Parts: sequence; structure tokens; C-alpha cells
Amino acid sequence: MKVLIPILIGLLVVGCGQSKKAAEAGAAAEVQAAPETKTARPWGNSFVPRSHKPADIIRQVSLVGRTKDERIALCCLQGLVARTRPQLWLERDTNIDSFWLNWHRKRGYIKGFERVKDWKGLFKEYRNAYRGAVIADTTLYRGQLIALNVAACEDMIVTTPQLAQQLGIEVKIDLRGRFATYTQGMQWVWETYKKKLNPFLCDSRDPDLVSYATFDMAFQWRGLMFWLTGPDESRLPGVNAKEELKLYEKIFSAMGPSPVCIGFPHRKGGFGIGEPQGVQLFSRFGMALSCNNHLSNTSILSGMPQTEFKRRALLPTPKLDRSKIYVALVLSDGDNQILWPDFFRRYFQHAEFGTFPLAFGIGPATREMQPGVIEWYYKNAPRETEFIADVSGAGYIDPEYFAASLNDKDAVWTGYLEWTKRLMKDMDLKSVRTVKGDDDVITRYIRALPECHSIFADMGRYSGHDGIKQLTYELRGKPVFRSVTSWRYGKDGFLKEIHEQVGRQRPAFVNGFVHCWTFTMDDLVRIHRNAGQEFEFVTPSQLAQLYRGFAQRNE
Repeated sequence: MKVLIPILIGLLVVGCGQSKKAAEAGAAAEVQAAPETKTARPWGNSFVPRSHKPADIIRQVSLVGRTKDERIALCCLQGLVARTRPQLWLERDTNIDSFWLNWHRKRGYIKGFERVKDWKGLFKEYRNAYRGAVIADTTLYRGQLIALNVAACEDMIVTTPQLAQQLGIEVKIDLRGRFATYTQGMQWVWETYKKKLNPFLCDSRDPDLVSYATFDMAFQWRGLMFWLTGPDESRLPGVNAKEELKLYEKIFSAMGPSPVCIGFPHRKGGFGIGEPQGVQLFSRFGMALSCNNHLSNTSILSGMPQTEFKRRALLPTPKLDRSKIYVALVLSDGDNQILWPDFFRRYFQHAEFGTFPLAFGIGPATREMQPGVIEWYYKNAPRETEFIADVSGAGYIDPEYFAASLNDKDAVWTGYLEWTKRLMKDMDLKSVRTVKGDDDVITRYIRALPECHSIFADMGRYSGHDGIKQLTYELRGKPVFRSVTSWRYGKDGFLKEIHEQVGRQRPAFVNGFVHCWTFTMDDLVRIHRNAGQEFEFVTPSQLAQLYRGFAQRNE
């Protein structure tokens, strides 16, 4: 994830000799968006959607043994019911689901939970939540996504004819054979439902993940569900990447200020437009990505109370030793919502967690999408653990392309950074990691976020900066720590890369970027043990204070 390289966005090809500014100018000339306005979000005063308070008793519905069509129908029902009061929990992994339901019960956010034995009976029990059934054209690639948009806007359930009969749901809309291409179908969706679709939310939903049944948030809030294809999908029925890109540029340009895209734009290989390509595309229209394509039950999790998130008392900063290499280990990809329910718990539950400083990047919007889950981390974080805002603030953007296709780029940036500042304050975050970004971009963050003790720039050392003096420096009076490490050498290259960039410089102050998909907690324990006496591991706040003290003495 987040291996950012120069890319092609659809057919908007930027030649090797063409400058990025010229490419941005061309994109901006093609699409002119409405000016930035102060418009209320339909879910209230939060960056990402937040549900109403869930029911006291949560009803667990096991998806084990359910067919793909049954899972889709259940997720539609879950989203529709959540519009009034969230209460249906779709269970996938008993251990993970039970852990979090018990945690929320322990905190008093729910009174309890009960298992539903008759899942079909739910469609009779909640009959007033929907108006009928929509039949998708499954012969058209992404036909189910077209149907989901229609169903969300019409308050209906996506089913097959057979399932509709079993559930006793009247078929109101049949989309089979109606559209020759996906673009044609989505163009019709946009023209028919653009006043009902949410102007602040869309969902890049992998068609293969539709039956995983994690689209409840998009369905609940009528966020446009879509999928832009990659090269391996070019021959599938109804695919025309060029026409699809034109359509979505039109749609994205019509969205409200600071919109959010959930889901994810890439699967594997040539499926999906790709992560860097998708993030750049969204960024051009001022839209941030909040990755949640595998995160389940957000219609319930987002409705849990948001308590005050405060860091534990900071560790005292060690006395500066001019012979040391100071390293802050900062784990990625915490903006990815799917990592918090289980993946990062493996680090927290490791026997040696807390025996040395380790920081986690965290997406500030996690507090809104799954506040009870993130509360567990704050309450269980030892003093050796800190959090910084992960890429690149309120949501995942590529700062080099942000708002490039909109009229008032500065106003869009201002709105995004205002959200970032507010969300960081609510989570007591004092530094932010950006994806790339030259010093002009970093200056935007420094000006907008004066409470930050530093900026931790870059997802890995792909900034083009070489040598510690180009990687750790001061900008407008603020320490900037660009990533000194990456994952280019695999698990065994972390200390090697630091030595390469630090050379003979002492003291040295290092942003030790840790790629979460490469380094396990066992790997970090090994790095800490093998580092040698010249290394001292510190927290991000300690690194900033040590650097500031050193810089002041050497002015």
C-alpha cells in the first residue's frame, strides 16, 4: 500500500518530458468545478459519516453459510435500518466481533447483544425500512454496483428474483438488459438520482467485495458506489475506461466541499485503477480517501460515543548526547480504517510491546468512523507509545495533486486543513505525516497546524532527498523529519538505510518510517536489539524536542 510512483491516470497521459504543472493545467482546463462553499454535511458536523446512537441491544447476524446474494440483501437491510437506528451487526469472525461487542458493552455504550437465529425473518420484522427489490444485471461487469445505487436512493433491497420470492419482497425495478455498458448505466444513475445521492460521499467499491457485505455506510448515506477499472478488466462486459473516467471527473467536480471517498481504488495486479492513480484522481478534485473496503459494521461503530482522547503523560526527553543517532520508529498505515479492529492489536498484544518507543500513524477520522475501537488503543497505549496523524491529515490525499482540477485551489486546501486541524485536536495529535510534498506543500501544513511540534513527511524515502541534512531540517521554525527509511531492502534493510543516509553526522535525528505491511512486531524487536549503542530510540515528541534543543545551541 502507498508505494507512490509516477503514474498514468486513465488516458490523461503525462509524457516523460512534460512538467507536472503543465499536466495539472491541462486537467484543470478540462474540468471546472463549482466554487468552494460552506455547506452542511447531511450526517452532521463530522468529516466522515456518523450514525445515530445504536440500539441498546445489538442483533448479531452470522454470515457463515450465507450465499453471496443473501449477504448483499442483508447488508442493504443493515444500511436501511441504520438510517433510523443502527442495530444489525453482520458477523464474519466470531473472535474479532465478540471482542469489540464485549468492549462496547463494558464501556456502557450498548447494554448487550443477541444472536439472530432466523435471518430471513428480519425482512418481515423490518418491512417498513424498504419499499421493494431491485434486480441487478449480473451479466454486466459492475452491474451490482449500478443496482446498489438505485436501491439506496429508492430505499430498496438488491436481490435475485429467486431470493426476492423467498423473502416475500416485491420486485419493483429490474435492471437486467437495460444498459449496454457500465458508463451508460452510471450516467443514467447520475442523471436520475443526483439530487438524492450524497454530495459529500462516494465509495470506490471493488465489485468482488460487494458480497463481502461491508458497504453498509455508503448504502445508509446514499454515497455513490463506483469502480474504475484497471488493464486486467478491459475485456470484461461493459468496460470502457476512457468514458468512465470522463463521467467520474464530471461527477467528482459536482461534489460538495471536502468530500470523502470510502472503500479503496485497487485490488491486485491490474484490477482497479490503482492506489496511487486513484488517490491522485480523487485528490485533483479535493476529495480525501478514508480506506474502509474491508471494515464491517461501520453503520454501528460510527454511532458510538466519542470520548475525550488524550495521550498519557509524555516520557521525559533524554539529555542530548552528540554521539547518538536518535530514531523515532513510526508505523504506517494508520489512516487505513481496516487495520484497527485486529491488525494493530497484534502489536499491542505482543509480549515486548511497550519495552521501547514506538509510534503509530493514525487517520484522525478513525475517531469518527470507529470511536469505541480507537478508544481501546488510547486507553491501552503505554507511555512509550505515541500517535501522529497519518497521510495526509483528515484523509488520504496526494498533496502534490490536491485540488489541481478545481477553480480555487487555495480555498479547497484551506477547508481540508481546517478539518485536519480540528480532527487532530480532538485526538491530541501533535504531528502529521504527509505523502510526499515539496517544501511549499509542507509550508501549508506548518501554517495551518501551529500546534504541531514537527512534520513527519513522506511514506518511505521516496522524496528524492538524499543525506540526513536534506532529510532532517527546519522550515519556518518547525522541524521537518522526512522519511529516512523505506521497505526497499526488505526486513533486513532498516538499519542499513539509516547508516547510508546518516553517514558520519552526529548527532542525527531520524524519522524511522516503518512500513506496517513489511515489519511485524517481532521485526521491530529484532531491530531494537541489533541497533547497537550509537542508536537511541525515542518518541516523535522527544525527537522534535531533541532536534529543537540541538538547533538552538548551534544557531
